[in-house]
Amino acid sequence: MAVNGQLVARSPGTDLLERLDDPGTAAALGQVLDHADLLAMLVTGLDGFLRRGDTITEAVVDGVHELRSAAGSTPSPLAGVDVKALLASLTTLSSGLAGATPTLNALLTSSLMTDRRTATTLELMGEALVEAKEADAKSPSAPTGAFGLLRVLKDPDVARGLGLLIQVAKALGRKLP
Repeated sequence: MAVNGQLVARSPGTDLLERLDDPGTAAALGQVLDHADLLAMLVTGLDGFLRRGDTITEAVVDGVHELRSAAGSTPSPLAGVDVKALLASLTTLSSGLAGATPTLNALLTSSLMTDRRTATTLELMGEALVEAKEADAKSPSAPTGAFGLLRVLKDPDVARGLGLLIQVAKALGRKLP
């Protein structure tokens, strides 16, 4: 490069500035910065994987020995496992998990998910679902016809549950765009 008629060597900084001026490079760097949290998590996971390489290798070797014994004549707890299907499922699960990582991260860092009221409400709903499932398994019954539904509405527990569902529907309607 020539400056004021004199030859000047190009510096690495000059090369870097020219590369940053390229719109493609700027867009790629923007994309990397947008996913910096995911990159940090992947680097941390890879670091942990590499640090525990010996333990992981031993576990894989033990697994291979168990698979070999499952193929032999001695009964093994893994005798009925379809290894190819298991690996295919693991591949599908891991790619799905990688794609869902930003969403899971957003959920876990959301103030709503750390709110004690959310946990209490989810616990309440879970207990109610289990109780209803067990009650239905013992005596499956459903109201028949309009008059049967009206009779069920007289039950105070049903009325309170429907009241809650109506409030949920109203709140959801207000949140919808």
